[in-house]
Amino acid sequence: MFGNKGANLPFKIADIALSIKIRKIKRTKDRLITYISLYRRMNMMRYICLSLISMAVLSGGCLNRKHAGALNEKTVEPGAPRPLEAHLGLAAKTFKKDSVLLSFTVYNHADTASRFCKWETPFEPHLGKYLEVKDEQGNEAAFKGAMARRVMPPPPESYISIPPHDSVKTVFNVARNYSLAKGRYTISYTGEGVSGLKGANDIRVEVTD
Repeated sequence: MFGNKGANLPFKIADIALSIKIRKIKRTKDRLITYISLYRRMNMMRYICLSLISMAVLSGGCLNRKHAGALNEKTVEPGAPRPLEAHLGLAAKTFKKDSVLLSFTVYNHADTASRFCKWETPFEPHLGKYLEVKDEQGNEAAFKGAMARRVMPPPPESYISIPPHDSVKTVFNVARNYSLAKGRYTISYTGEGVSGLKGANDIRVEVTD
C-alpha cells in the first residue's frame, strides 16, 4: 500500500503544480481582461471629453460671430460714410513712363478728430508696397521701390490726425516705385491692413512714351 502511495506521489505533485499554474494563468487572464476594460473605458472618456470641448469651442465661436454681427448692425448703418475714407485722384493731365502723378486724400467724416497710421500710404511715398498696378491684361507692374522694416506697434509720430469733417492730401509719383510701359493701367490702394484706411477707389491712367 505504501508503495502505491509512493508511486502516485509524483503524479499528485504534478497535479498540484499544474493546478497552481492554471490558477496563475486564470488570474493573469482576469487581470488582462480588467486592464483591457479599463483601457476601453479611458478611451471612451477621452473621446467624450474631446467631443464636449469641440462642442464648447464651436458654440463659443458661433456666439462670438453672432455678437459681432449684432454689434456691427447696430453701429454701422448701410450706406453711411466711414469715419476715415481714402480717395485716389489724378494730379496731372498726361502720364509718362517716369511720371504718373496721383493724389491721395483722406477724409474724416466723424464729428471728432481721427487719426490713421501713415505707414503703407503715399504719405510715406517711397517706402512700402501699398499699391496694386495692373495693365489691361491683368499683369502686375514690377515693384522697384524700397520695403521698410517696421517696429510694432507704430510709434506716435507714425500717425496723422485729421480734424472733424476735414481732410489731408498728398501728391506722389507712381512711376518712382513701379516699372511702367506704354499702355493703360488700373491702380488700387492695398495698404489698408496697416494704415486702417478703407474705401479707396480704383483709378485708371494711360501712360504714353
